[in-house]
Amino acid sequence: MTGVIKEIVRDKGYGFIEAVDGRMVFFHQRWLKKLRFRNLNIGDEMAFLINDGPRGLRAFNLRLASDEDEIVRRPVELLFKD
Repeated sequence: MTGVIKEIVRDKGYGFIEAVDGRMVFFHQRWLKKLRFRNLNIGDEMAFLINDGPRGLRAFNLRLASDEDEIVRRPVELLFKD
């Protein structure tokens, strides 16, 4: 799933993403993948997985969406390589 960071609470280490389907999803800095929490900004487009936590939806395995596009494209290019 993808979405855009809408809120970052730096001193607590968490934030919220608005997913493409309009749902607000919680994330914590420890669930980032190959990113530093301090480098995230409101408006960054993220790719992530969602699960149901005790207080609602939460995102994990978060990556920048541009990085996710790169990961997804590579196998397709290899399939159609001459």
